[in-house]
Amino acid sequence: MIRVTKEFTFDMAHALLNYDGPCKNIHGHTYRLQVTVAGYANQDPQHVKCGMLIDFGQLKKTVLEKIIEKYDHALVLNESIPASLRASCYAITEKVHFVS
Repeated sequence: MIRVTKEFTFDMAHALLNYDGPCKNIHGHTYRLQVTVAGYANQDPQHVKCGMLIDFGQLKKTVLEKIIEKYDHALVLNESIPASLRASCYAITEKVHFVS
């Protein structure tokens, strides 16, 4: 079995709901995401990917589509934020995600 890891970085803003410190305010971080895939290399000598566990191009495309494009330069807030405040979040930015 082999493992391959690819690291990605993205920037995202958030605020901590009901927190008593400065992080209750919107602030941002640069995130490092490491994705590791484990398995066995393709052993088919006729296959174009022989000897490979995964094509890094495909791994990069999948992570970009599923995670990076969604969260990079987005505002992420707790889904418990009052509904009356949600609309004002979209006045700040188009990329807002509410999570549990």
